[in-house]
Amino acid sequence: MVKVKNLNWVDLSILLVALIMMIFGIGNYGLYEPHESHFAMVGYEMVLRRDVVSPTLNGAPYLNKPPLLYWLIAASIYIFGNSEFAVRLPLAIAGWLGIAIAFCWTRQLWGVKASRIAVLMLSVTFGWFIFTRQLLIEVLLATLLLASNYFLWRLLSQPHSRFYFFAVYLSLGLSVLAKGPIGIIFLLFNWFILSSAEQSWQLWQKIKLGRGILVVLAVILPWFIAVERANPGFIYYFIFNEHINRLLDIRFPPDYEVSKISAIGYLGITAVWCLPWIACLPQVISFTWRDWQDSKDKHYKQGILLLAIAAIIPIIFFLPLSSRLIYYSIPAIPSYVILCAGWWSQLKQNSNKKSLIILEIVFIALGMCLIGIIFFFPNLLRFLSPIENRIDISRLIVVTSIPLGLAWLIAGMAMLRERLRLSLISLSIGFALTCASSSTAFTLYQYVHSSKILVQTASPCLNINTLWVFEGSRQIGTAGGISYYLNQGKNYSRPKIFGVITSLPTGWVRGRQDLIYRQVMILADGGRNRLPPNFPGSPPSYLISKQQLHKYWNSDRPVVFVTDFLRQPNDPKDPPDLNLPEDAGKPLLAIGQRRMYGNHATRKFWCSID
Repeated sequence: MVKVKNLNWVDLSILLVALIMMIFGIGNYGLYEPHESHFAMVGYEMVLRRDVVSPTLNGAPYLNKPPLLYWLIAASIYIFGNSEFAVRLPLAIAGWLGIAIAFCWTRQLWGVKASRIAVLMLSVTFGWFIFTRQLLIEVLLATLLLASNYFLWRLLSQPHSRFYFFAVYLSLGLSVLAKGPIGIIFLLFNWFILSSAEQSWQLWQKIKLGRGILVVLAVILPWFIAVERANPGFIYYFIFNEHINRLLDIRFPPDYEVSKISAIGYLGITAVWCLPWIACLPQVISFTWRDWQDSKDKHYKQGILLLAIAAIIPIIFFLPLSSRLIYYSIPAIPSYVILCAGWWSQLKQNSNKKSLIILEIVFIALGMCLIGIIFFFPNLLRFLSPIENRIDISRLIVVTSIPLGLAWLIAGMAMLRERLRLSLISLSIGFALTCASSSTAFTLYQYVHSSKILVQTASPCLNINTLWVFEGSRQIGTAGGISYYLNQGKNYSRPKIFGVITSLPTGWVRGRQDLIYRQVMILADGGRNRLPPNFPGSPPSYLISKQQLHKYWNSDRPVVFVTDFLRQPNDPKDPPDLNLPEDAGKPLLAIGQRRMYGNHATRKFWCSID
């Protein structure tokens, strides 16, 4: 433990640069589907409907997630308007808050130098940067868990502090509202292992668990009670289908196979998320064990152990489960990076020459391999997924691999000469460029993963009365993307569009007061790969049968039909034309894997698009 100094302009500047990094470029590309579009549209519908209790997607209840991220997105849209920047901003800020907490914790364990290193490291850690740019809950959960552990550590040394007491349990309650009970499970693991290691059950008295549970309940119960009253059966569905069945891998609808990963793959992808600092893993483990064993400072040892547990639990908890997804280990990143920053800051005092030589060799070898990519580049091209701007992606790979390879080489050679600051700066700059390239890749791949281009291209050639029908998918978030872009920047008023009619035509939903918004209809009988969700309550209003679609398709109303771009490839039982309406003809638009068809009424006024 070190004496904490006040922040100065250098610290504030470093934190400001980290904030700019988290925010930079988050509005430059369309919402990826199904995950980003579902979060964005639920948040937007909260604004449209003025209902923060029951999450809705595409005009119907969507009850598989707690509301915290939806609330944050809704607040951001309300303040900044409905844009990709606004919907991603809360997650970017959550990522920065995680960096700020890492800064504070590292500073109190190892001092000013280590805290600045921690900010630099976490800002350019590959997984942390990537998942502040994709709307998933994991970075928000990771920050809340890091906050819970940090405040717990402070509470253990100041058990009479009301601030740290409420901060621990408020963070824990918010983690439940973010992801469900998994945050409580992780923190209980931490507490149990910490008390077992110290063979002191008095720790449970210091954290005032009984009163803390009351604080957590005060945070979470109002929403759970309100949503259960509005949607009877929600709590049962939430506990069993979304948690127990998910852990057992029997949840309905099932997760996409592309997101699932084997146990070995899970360890491998975790290593990728922790780049470049995963290269230091053996040294960080040795440093953590030695410091925990040798230190006489009890509070310091508690901090080291809490960080080590927090870095391990998200990995080993999901490792034996077949339901593990590629991003479940994200909450392990900040704790590991804090330990890595502590190790790096102590290198000159406690360096092991043999382990450093191994690290230097690893750095140089990685640099040579990355630079060598350009010699094998033609063979790597065939691994790229189908994309219209393949040439741009190819250039991006070359532009990224060369500076990143140079960064590893310089870092290794600098470490050989014991110039540790140069080594750290080289890696950080190299991965900052890599992170910037990943943002460019998101922009290039939006043609594959977002409906933005499809809707924006088609809308000028369709009238406001057009009925949009989606083939369906395992996750209706894919339809949420179409709905989001149909309504983005629009403020449809019922009296202005439909006059005094009391009931809206199919494809429209009521918001607050006279506001209305467009709804994408989804096939209810589109096949085994796209069964609709089975939430409590009545069937969703967006469902449409093939028979109903046939009726609309042959009517005078313009109708467009969008195919499932997430269908399982090479499935003979699910060909691309499985659910096409009769006389669909050739697609009006083909963007990426998406195909949009129009009925006769649509084709009458469809404009020619090159």
